[in-house]
Amino acid sequence: MVKNIQEYYQCILDNLTGGLISVDMSGKVVYINPTAGRILHLEDIPACLDKKYDAAFESYPALTDVIHETILTGKTVRRAEISIMHASTPLIIGYSTMHVRGPGGQEMGVTVVFQDISFVGTKK
Repeated sequence: MVKNIQEYYQCILDNLTGGLISVDMSGKVVYINPTAGRILHLEDIPACLDKKYDAAFESYPALTDVIHETILTGKTVRRAEISIMHASTPLIIGYSTMHVRGPGGQEMGVTVVFQDISFVGTKK
Protein backbone atom coordinates (compact mmCIF):
# COMPACT_ATOMS: atom_id res chain seq x y z
CA MET A 1 0.00 0.00 0.00
CA VAL A 2 1.29 3.45 -0.94
CA LYS A 3 1.35 5.78 2.08
CA ASN A 4 2.67 8.92 0.40
CA ILE A 5 1.16 9.39 -3.05
CA GLN A 6 3.35 12.44 -3.84
CA GLU A 7 6.48 10.43 -3.09
CA TYR A 8 5.14 7.63 -5.28
CA TYR A 9 4.55 10.02 -8.20
CA GLN A 10 8.06 11.44 -7.75
CA CYS A 11 9.51 7.93 -7.92
CA ILE A 12 7.65 7.27 -11.18
CA LEU A 13 9.19 10.38 -12.76
CA ASP A 14 12.62 9.63 -11.34
CA ASN A 15 12.57 6.07 -12.69
CA LEU A 16 11.41 6.77 -16.25
CA THR A 17 13.68 5.21 -18.85
CA GLY A 18 13.42 8.42 -20.91
CA GLY A 19 14.53 11.93 -20.07
CA LEU A 20 11.90 14.36 -18.82
CA ILE A 21 12.24 18.13 -18.48
CA SER A 22 9.41 20.36 -17.31
CA VAL A 23 9.32 24.15 -17.57
CA ASP A 24 6.66 26.52 -16.23
CA MET A 25 4.96 29.11 -18.44
CA SER A 26 7.43 31.80 -17.39
CA GLY A 27 10.26 29.64 -18.75
CA LYS A 28 11.72 28.46 -15.44
CA VAL A 29 12.92 24.86 -15.20
CA VAL A 30 10.72 23.05 -12.68
CA TYR A 31 11.91 19.45 -12.98
CA ILE A 32 14.64 17.37 -14.62
CA ASN A 33 14.61 13.63 -14.07
CA PRO A 34 17.86 11.69 -13.55
CA THR A 35 17.66 10.10 -17.03
CA ALA A 36 17.54 13.56 -18.64
CA GLY A 37 20.61 14.46 -16.62
CA ARG A 38 22.45 11.39 -17.91
CA ILE A 39 21.45 11.91 -21.55
CA LEU A 40 22.43 15.58 -21.48
CA HIS A 41 25.50 14.96 -19.32
CA LEU A 42 24.32 17.51 -16.75
CA GLU A 43 26.74 17.53 -13.83
CA ASP A 44 24.47 19.39 -11.41
CA ILE A 45 20.74 19.00 -11.98
CA PRO A 46 19.74 21.10 -8.93
CA ALA A 47 21.77 24.04 -10.33
CA CYS A 48 19.52 24.02 -13.43
CA LEU A 49 16.27 24.17 -11.46
CA ASP A 50 14.49 27.50 -11.12
CA LYS A 51 16.64 28.95 -13.93
CA LYS A 52 15.30 30.07 -17.28
CA TYR A 53 15.45 27.13 -19.69
CA ASP A 54 17.64 29.00 -22.20
CA ALA A 55 20.29 29.53 -19.50
CA ALA A 56 19.96 26.03 -18.01
CA PHE A 57 20.32 24.34 -21.41
CA GLU A 58 22.44 26.91 -23.25
CA SER A 59 24.73 24.15 -24.53
CA TYR A 60 21.75 22.61 -26.34
CA PRO A 61 20.21 25.26 -28.62
CA ALA A 62 18.05 22.72 -30.48
CA LEU A 63 16.48 21.68 -27.16
CA THR A 64 15.87 25.28 -26.12
CA ASP A 65 14.24 25.88 -29.51
CA VAL A 66 11.85 22.98 -28.87
CA ILE A 67 10.89 24.38 -25.45
CA HIS A 68 10.53 27.91 -26.82
CA GLU A 69 8.31 26.78 -29.70
CA THR A 70 6.08 24.74 -27.38
CA ILE A 71 5.57 27.65 -24.97
CA LEU A 72 5.12 30.20 -27.76
CA THR A 73 2.74 28.34 -30.06
CA GLY A 74 0.94 26.02 -27.68
CA LYS A 75 1.45 23.20 -30.17
CA THR A 76 2.64 19.78 -29.09
CA VAL A 77 4.87 17.34 -30.93
CA ARG A 78 4.14 13.62 -30.85
CA ARG A 79 7.39 12.30 -32.28
CA ALA A 80 10.30 14.22 -33.72
CA GLU A 81 14.08 14.28 -33.67
CA ILE A 82 16.74 16.87 -33.02
CA SER A 83 20.51 16.69 -33.11
CA ILE A 84 22.51 17.99 -30.17
CA MET A 85 26.24 18.05 -29.54
CA HIS A 86 28.03 16.81 -26.47
CA ALA A 87 31.82 17.12 -26.36
CA SER A 88 32.06 17.17 -30.16
CA THR A 89 29.86 14.07 -30.37
CA PRO A 90 26.51 14.43 -32.14
CA LEU A 91 23.53 12.83 -30.41
CA ILE A 92 20.18 12.20 -32.04
CA ILE A 93 17.37 12.84 -29.59
CA GLY A 94 13.87 11.54 -30.20
CA TYR A 95 11.32 13.66 -28.35
CA SER A 96 7.69 14.50 -27.70
CA THR A 97 6.22 17.56 -26.00
CA MET A 98 3.12 18.05 -23.92
CA HIS A 99 1.39 20.78 -21.96
CA VAL A 100 0.93 20.61 -18.22
CA ARG A 101 -2.53 21.80 -17.27
CA GLY A 102 -4.01 22.37 -13.84
CA PRO A 103 -7.30 20.90 -12.61
CA GLY A 104 -9.23 23.84 -14.12
CA GLY A 105 -7.46 23.50 -17.47
CA GLN A 106 -5.10 26.45 -16.89
CA GLU A 107 -1.68 26.25 -18.57
CA MET A 108 0.99 25.52 -15.99
CA GLY A 109 3.94 24.66 -18.22
CA VAL A 110 5.39 22.36 -20.84
CA THR A 111 7.21 19.06 -20.69
CA VAL A 112 9.67 17.44 -23.08
CA VAL A 113 10.10 13.67 -22.92
CA PHE A 114 13.09 12.31 -24.85
CA GLN A 115 15.55 9.52 -25.50
CA ASP A 116 18.99 9.28 -27.03
CA ILE A 117 18.33 7.34 -30.23
CA SER A 118 21.77 7.86 -31.73
CA PHE A 119 22.49 4.16 -32.00
CA VAL A 120 19.00 2.79 -32.61
CA GLY A 121 19.06 0.51 -35.61
CA THR A 122 22.85 0.61 -35.99
CA LYS A 123 25.48 -1.92 -35.01
CA LYS A 124 28.02 -0.82 -32.45
